[in-house]
Amino acid sequence: MQPSAAVSSTCSSQRRSATHGVVIRGPLRAELAVAYASWRAMAGERIYQMGVGAGILVLLAIPLFQVGVLYLLYGSGSALVSYVVVAQAANAFVITALFFVGEILDRERMKGTLAALFLAPCTRYAWLSGFILAGLIETTLMATVILLFGKLALGVQFQPNVPALAVTLTLFLAALWGCGVVFSGIGLLIRKANPLSNLLYSFVILLGGAYYPVSALPEPLHTLARMLPLGYGMQALADAALKDASFRDLAPNLLPLLGFAIALPVLGILSFRMVEQMARVRGDLDLY
Repeated sequence: MQPSAAVSSTCSSQRRSATHGVVIRGPLRAELAVAYASWRAMAGERIYQMGVGAGILVLLAIPLFQVGVLYLLYGSGSALVSYVVVAQAANAFVITALFFVGEILDRERMKGTLAALFLAPCTRYAWLSGFILAGLIETTLMATVILLFGKLALGVQFQPNVPALAVTLTLFLAALWGCGVVFSGIGLLIRKANPLSNLLYSFVILLGGAYYPVSALPEPLHTLARMLPLGYGMQALADAALKDASFRDLAPNLLPLLGFAIALPVLGILSFRMVEQMARVRGDLDLY
């Protein structure tokens, strides 16, 4: 089933249940049902597009080659190798936020089904979160492969502070969710999400901390990097996973990351509302 059809069907059934009293569902439960339906449809479409074999190859080959190249650059025994393993695992989620959702919406537009998604009787953030979840599961598998490769093949020693790591990862993912929604909204407006993602990823490589700590950047690049959530998140995740860092130790990176985790989702919601208003004025979402 097409993602747009799955979303519309689920939204309609949830509304009928609430209207006719067949099943009483709270708003949150209904939104979760829509997110689940959009996730199932998108995951099925991804498997159909790539195939199981090719999908597994992508999940394995890309992260292993990336980490392997960086290992050769930094050399065995370098402290940067341990940092890079964690940062590359985190960077997989960054790539999903930049590329996954915006390009999915572009494909829905080209298939002529994007308007149906916006007309579905549920919030945009429910089906959008389901799309993001499909990418998130792929990304989690990819990140796991990177961490296992780092431990088993490169000898990286992990000393995680589990509570600090869990909180840091939650804030990092919340900030990335906001970024993904913002980029998706911009992609809808300019109708070319992929070129935008490629352009932005160039800055992410330079300023995001995925290949080296942002503390190693010279001025003014260091100042620019501190205006993004990525460097804070990468460093906090590395310290929490490798050095058993406590909340007190992580505070210089965790507090700014908390601010981004609050502000970026709000900005993402506002940007999508703006897109919807502009689409109503323009009168279409589908035509290039």
